[in-house]
Amino acid sequence: MPSNILGQTKLDAVNACLLAINEYRVTALNTGGTSIQADAERVVDESTRYFCAIGYPCNTRNCVAISATLGVIQVPAATLRIRPAGASAYRNLVLRGDTVYDADQGTGTFGSTETVFLDIAELLSFENCDPMLKEEISQHAAQRFARRRIGSQVTDTFLSQELQITDSVNPKQTKFAINRIENNFDKPNTL
Repeated sequence: MPSNILGQTKLDAVNACLLAINEYRVTALNTGGTSIQADAERVVDESTRYFCAIGYPCNTRNCVAISATLGVIQVPAATLRIRPAGASAYRNLVLRGDTVYDADQGTGTFGSTETVFLDIAELLSFENCDPMLKEEISQHAAQRFARRRIGSQVTDTFLSQELQITDSVNPKQTKFAINRIENNFDKPNTL
């Protein structure tokens, strides 16, 4: 594991999940296994996808030009969400699988020379997320994991308060993400 990881490691996030249900910390991940720490790691991965789909500055490429190939516009493999940008901002372009669909025209077929401009929210590994985003992911994952494992309202309330505290520490980044949802991803049929 690289020694230059800023903020939490994935193991730290998994241990936060385990501590939320009063389990002991672990010293290694069990990726793909059937242990409780493997379940916690899966929840961390789910929360990472959830937050990356929102579109934070650390995982959003702005105004990317993508041209049609054989009438289809295919997005990069790690794309979780798109938003029309630049010269395409007026269009209602959405994801269908790994291709762009024009919801206004009702087609996924584009002209052979057509280019669209998109803001693309990409999936990052937990380690590549911004340190404050890692904190939010970790708190969210711990709450989700505890809900699934023990379902205690008291524990859920405590974990919700911790998530709100983490959220309030980083209002600029969180506000950016909320604005992206409310102002930029408000078209129907967007991912």
